Amino acid sequence: MKTKSYLYLVVATLLTLTFAGCRTKRAATEETTSLSRKQRSELISPLAQYPTDVHFVSSKATITLDYNGHTATVKGRLRMRRDEVVQMSITALGLVEIACIEFTPNGAYLIDRVNKRYALLDYSSGIINYAGINFSAVQALFWNRLFIPGEKEAWRNVEDFDLNVAGTQCLVEPSRQRILKSQFYTDADCKQLQQTNLTLQQYAATWRYGQFETMGTYTYPTMHDVSVGGASHAVGAHINLTDISTLDTGWKSTTDLSRYKEVDLEQLMSIIEMIR
Repeated sequence: MKTKSYLYLVVATLLTLTFAGCRTKRAATEETTSLSRKQRSELISPLAQYPTDVHFVSSKATITLDYNGHTATVKGRLRMRRDEVVQMSITALGLVEIACIEFTPNGAYLIDRVNKRYALLDYSSGIINYAGINFSAVQALFWNRLFIPGEKEAWRNVEDFDLNVAGTQCLVEPSRQRILKSQFYTDADCKQLQQTNLTLQQYAATWRYGQFETMGTYTYPTMHDVSVGGASHAVGAHINLTDISTLDTGWKSTTDLSRYKEVDLEQLMSIIEMIR
């Protein structure tokens, strides 16, 4: 596969993650144990709330993609400043940034650095808004936190979530589900979020976390395994993060788009395909 195909797959994967979900079925014989309100609060709160001592995360990223039987690996960076931006960039030869996607509270921006163009994905438009896809949901996926589709805050009171002990895992679900449905699985002690499943119509996705690294009071996964399926397409992404830093060096949260030309998403995707 050529470099242009690699770039297309990376961007397609990152965009699809904001729409996709995973159908999960509990076996009919599975036994669950309900917990008291106090127990649920004590268990759910740490999984929903963000660490007070970590506001910025930066790391190198190696992204291996599997798309309809084809595999590709690219280099890039993941940068996150809490409540401001999640940025995944793609570099050529691991040195020059050629494209990135920035998730911000105002929308998602797909940016072509080479040709100085960008496309905006507005959370308030159509099915995106109806499904409850917003910046809070995207941020939570990358930060390994619980979220409620359509809500800006995941943690207000314990009644917002249902929690059951399911075998060797804890299952957490929002009490009120929208068209985009979410399920969260933790370890047996309900201490660490290990997997997020989502469902959106015919689309299915699973976001698994592993290889956790302690950063202050925060334990962050350096391995993200994502699988997306729906219709005739299937995409998988393995994201391995290294050289993680929580030191905010003053990196500018978003790109100054005044020097970029806005184009529609389809046009931008065709441009990215042409990058070699």
